[in-house]
Amino acid sequence: MRTYVSTLGFHETRVTRPVIKHGIDDGDRVVLVRPASEGNTDRARDAVGYVEDMVEEIAPDASVSTERVDTSEFTTTVLQCSDVLNAVDDERDLIVNFGGGAREVLLPFMIAAVLYAPSIDGAFQYTDVDQEVRTVSIPHLTAQIPRSAVATFDLIAEFNEEIALPELARESDQSKSTVSRHVDDLAGVEVVDTRFENNTKYVCLSQTGRLLRRSE
Repeated sequence: MRTYVSTLGFHETRVTRPVIKHGIDDGDRVVLVRPASEGNTDRARDAVGYVEDMVEEIAPDASVSTERVDTSEFTTTVLQCSDVLNAVDDERDLIVNFGGGAREVLLPFMIAAVLYAPSIDGAFQYTDVDQEVRTVSIPHLTAQIPRSAVATFDLIAEFNEEIALPELARESDQSKSTVSRHVDDLAGVEVVDTRFENNTKYVCLSQTGRLLRRSE
C-alpha cells in the first residue's frame, strides 16, 4: 500500500494529477500538508474537497487526511514536515508530491524530503510551464561516503564520466578486488551508479555523488 504526502494550495490538480498517474487503490492514503492558518479558507476547503471526492470516486476505501504545520518559524516548519514523513508506516510505499501551495510550506517540505530521501519510494511534481506530471529524483544528501572508499570515490570523480571497472583499477594503486568492493560500497550509499555491459561493470558518480562532490 502507498501513502502520498503532498503540499496543496488552491489548485487541487497539482495533487490529483500525480495521484491518478501513479495510481491509487483501496487502503492507500493521501496526506495533505497545509499551513496551520491560511487566509482564503473557502478556497482551501474547496481544494481539499475536490481531492477527497476524486479519491473516493476511484478508491472508496482509500483515505484523505490533512496535516497542519506551523509556518511562523522556518525551522519549526521543516521539523513538522519531517514529522509528517516520519509518521508514515515503514511497510507502506512513501510517495511525495511537490504540489505547490504556500511557499512557507513548500520549501520546508522539500528540505524535509531531502532529509528523508532514503525512505522515499517516489517523488512527483506538477509543472507550471507545461502542466505535466514529472518524476523527481531526490538526492540523498545525508549519504556518508565510507572512509575506506574515499580514494576510489575521488578517482571516479576525476574522470567526470563513466569508466569501466578494469580501467578504474589500473588507474588506482589498489587491487581490482579492493576497487570492486569500494564500488559496491559506494553504490550501496547511492553516490555512484553502476551498470553491466558485456560482463564489464561501468561506474560513474550518481546525482547524489555529483552534488556531494561539489559541496566539498
